[in-house]
Amino acid sequence: MKKIDIVEVGPRDGFQNLDTYLPLDMKIRIIEGLIDSGIKHIQHTSFVSPKAIPQMKDAKELTQILLEKYPGFDFFPLVPNLYGARVAYELGIRKVSYVISLSESHNKANINRSHDESLNELKSIMDNYKDLDICVDIATVFGCPFEGKFPVETVVKFVDRVANMGIKEMTLELQILDR
Repeated sequence: MKKIDIVEVGPRDGFQNLDTYLPLDMKIRIIEGLIDSGIKHIQHTSFVSPKAIPQMKDAKELTQILLEKYPGFDFFPLVPNLYGARVAYELGIRKVSYVISLSESHNKANINRSHDESLNELKSIMDNYKDLDICVDIATVFGCPFEGKFPVETVVKFVDRVANMGIKEMTLELQILDR
């Protein structure tokens, strides 16, 4: 039997892209609506600097409330670095998404790191939190606003590089360039 898991990233991706801060109680209501609709896996926030993304300034509090209210539910944050992984781990999270862009230009613009720096940071997270389940989100796989589209061989080579580090789960992110 084949199985497909739907993973909802709207709370993290949607909330962080708003022009103004969405209050915590509204975030909780939206996430509870997703839970009530039957969604089982939710990327609920991101542990990033509030200076970089002010909409995520309540990430710790949101996580604490959700974990207390819905124990055992599959909530997981996006973490761009060891600091974010540490915060998630200390809150009791044991599953995170770690983001790297296939496009080196986008990776630099998004998290201010080269591929090598991002993969070294991933290794640090893996070394420090051995029981942390890490899904690597590879952004711009199907095209980048800076570099355009990538040949399949480039994607496969990068996925291999990540898999050879011991990562067993990856998400290939789509970004729509032109319609």
